[in-house]
Amino acid sequence: MDTAIVLNQIFLKTADNQMQTLQDLKHSKVSNSSGQLIPMKIQSTAYISSSLADTQMAALEGFLYITTEKQSSSKGIKLNTLNLFFLDYMFKVFDVDQSQMIRTSLLICDPCTIVLLNSNGQMTPPLSSTISFWRQSPDSEVYMYKGVPTDDQESDDSQIFSNPMISFMNRQIRFPIIEKFSVSLGAFYFKTTSDFYFAIQPSYFDLEQYTTTGYTTTGFYMKSRDQVPKNVTFFCVKDSRYNGTTGAQFLGSLPDYNGTVIVKEEDSKQSESIKIHPIGKMNKWSTNSIGDTLSISSVKSEGGEFFVQYHIQQDQEISSTFAPTGAVSKTTGSVETTTKVSRGVSGLFILVLVSLIF
Repeated sequence: MDTAIVLNQIFLKTADNQMQTLQDLKHSKVSNSSGQLIPMKIQSTAYISSSLADTQMAALEGFLYITTEKQSSSKGIKLNTLNLFFLDYMFKVFDVDQSQMIRTSLLICDPCTIVLLNSNGQMTPPLSSTISFWRQSPDSEVYMYKGVPTDDQESDDSQIFSNPMISFMNRQIRFPIIEKFSVSLGAFYFKTTSDFYFAIQPSYFDLEQYTTTGYTTTGFYMKSRDQVPKNVTFFCVKDSRYNGTTGAQFLGSLPDYNGTVIVKEEDSKQSESIKIHPIGKMNKWSTNSIGDTLSISSVKSEGGEFFVQYHIQQDQEISSTFAPTGAVSKTTGSVETTTKVSRGVSGLFILVLVSLIF
């Protein structure tokens, strides 16, 4: 644990005579009830100075977050005869060190990039953040990415979660419900438009034995590189009078070429599953059925990471004289599908913003 005594002995200094201790930088926040970090603005060269031994410095667990020049550039608007400039107007950084609510309209941030940092390595799995009470305005778009943003545009299908989502048939689907989920990453970020609201806290939410909260819904599950592989099974709320679809989108990297991620939906009459080796670009799968349960597991995934966005869509009411004759699986990418039917069926720039979490 990085104590105040240690952080007070480490200084961030600049050529134009600014100086802050890492302890001050760590606690430079908008308010006590918010993790939003107030950056240190640097317009010259900067360096870290300390009298601590190299071994003490190496033992630090937190990290400095340094924006790029583009991210920290001023954005101006003109109001009557006044020119108003807001530094970092569309770019917000939060320390996930406490429970907090974040809403883009209150941040006056649209479009908005929200970076979330978690350095808590004491929990299991480490660096976990739980997101709940997700709400969006009808025209809002939200994309979640691993890591921190760069000046480059994110490539297509590189998000680990989104709402709306682009389906297997290249159709945009907007989900009214986002299930509670956890992200076990030291850094991840949202890119949003319009109004977006959610709660976040430093904890891990176990999806095992969970029950979804709506007939048409989507959620998220991941395994981090440090996380021990496990199988999770949760229950799907459904109305048997209606048909529908179940699906998933996959992204990740497994060091073992034979490593796979398995998603399976099943009930007493049928079962559909997919086995896939995740890659850096999203693969998609869907099936024309909704099971009582949905399970996510992996084989030979030690030391790797993967991200799964699952989704369930209730469709039309089934006629008393018609019932679907079987499930049809759709997949993209190099994947293996199995079906079982039972007999019953960057550095410092000219201007940067520096934030710290420990």
